[in-house]
Amino acid sequence: MLRRARQSFRQVLLLMARRPDLLCGAVLLSVLLVLAVKFTYSRAKNVVAAARPPVRFFSADAPVVDLYLGQLDQVERLRSMAEVSLIFLYAPWCAHSMAARQEVQQVAKTLARQVQFVAVNCWWNQGKCRKQNRLYQYPVIHLFYRRLGPIEYKGPFL
Repeated sequence: MLRRARQSFRQVLLLMARRPDLLCGAVLLSVLLVLAVKFTYSRAKNVVAAARPPVRFFSADAPVVDLYLGQLDQVERLRSMAEVSLIFLYAPWCAHSMAARQEVQQVAKTLARQVQFVAVNCWWNQGKCRKQNRLYQYPVIHLFYRRLGPIEYKGPFL
């Protein structure tokens, strides 16, 4: 194999010695190719657009506090104000979150006087919820009773 490579290299050298115009053409073509690649990549623009800010997930008339910017720090304050709290961690694009939203809204209308309902967008990349939690499925529903820790809902989501 090494012998073949040497033979090929010698043939190329002999051909270039007989025809120097081929050498000049190859060098010129290589330089033009390098310049074209350099200018193409130097003028490339950033094609990634900034994410649009999130919007409310629950309707404004729903008795659910919607922290659609992922403000996880406000959850503790709201939770401490109520005896019983339901925390709904969602992703706005998730079909299960959308289906559960209707159910949570109906339950919130019925139990608004006894239970504090809080929804948090955990998908917004600039929110604390997304930064502090690694959620692998949505929604996540926790029920907090003041003297007990979180009770996570593990049932089906319609």
